[in-house]
Amino acid sequence: MNHLFYLLSDPMLIIESDESRWSIRDVNQAFAVFSGFKKSDLMLLDPSSIISTEENGLTFDQAIHLLSDDFAITPLLECKLVTKASLPADVRLTCRKLQMGEQTVYVLICKDMREAKWIDEYITHKKIMISSLINERYSIMSLKHYYVPVQQPSSSYVNKSIFDLVAEHDRSKLKRVLDYAKNNRTDEAVDFQLKLGDRYYSAEAVIQPFYNGNRTFKNFVVILTSLNVNNQDEDPSYKLRMLMLSKNISVTSLAQSTLISLTTISKIRNGKIKKPQRLTAELIAGELGVRPEMIWSSYKH
Repeated sequence: MNHLFYLLSDPMLIIESDESRWSIRDVNQAFAVFSGFKKSDLMLLDPSSIISTEENGLTFDQAIHLLSDDFAITPLLECKLVTKASLPADVRLTCRKLQMGEQTVYVLICKDMREAKWIDEYITHKKIMISSLINERYSIMSLKHYYVPVQQPSSSYVNKSIFDLVAEHDRSKLKRVLDYAKNNRTDEAVDFQLKLGDRYYSAEAVIQPFYNGNRTFKNFVVILTSLNVNNQDEDPSYKLRMLMLSKNISVTSLAQSTLISLTTISKIRNGKIKKPQRLTAELIAGELGVRPEMIWSSYKH
């Protein structure tokens, strides 16, 4: 079999029939991890013992021939895969018939549907703003928005770190919750400041970890249940406070580095001075690594 079979991330197995029983001819690493069984153990099993098609009213034999029929109107089936260390997993099964010499074999591709099913179940009871799939490296694998006008196409967020969309002062907080959910195998709730485009949102999220059949971590589903534009988003004093917090710069240190009086810095930070003099604004913004108009929109040309 082509080496590509072993490298593909989708769980796959190759089965064959001698007209009396089905047997497993080969599996890729992804299937072994997903199912939790060693490859050597899988090769001894009848595939119908771990893939259940009964909910569709079909025997395993009927399901395989239906899926592999070029003229079939059912190109896929949702069924159950019995894993070694957990309850049966919902999978979407597709099949390709191949001729290998004189032997006909069938390549079964299993799409793990557990995350999608969990989201579907959640959304029937509660409103979801955004759902996303996050891998073990905290990269976004997929993102779907429901009620929120995300400013960019959802695909533009794929492969980005989730922390790129979180305000700096909340990144360590979110990571702690993600790691806790992963290590304790529990769903967790968290709130944080989310940044989409040039706007900040107050977000509330539910985190659900998922695992492979061999009990290794697979990924997170992160659902945003609440997403509100910060009313303070355009308030210069709020922007200044957030920037100082993210840069870990105190009022005293900012006054010392800019040679602006502590009183003036405090008044600007508290909103008592809405628009400082241009030089003052440039000194403060420069120390924070941004342009003045990023804090005081009135300075935009």
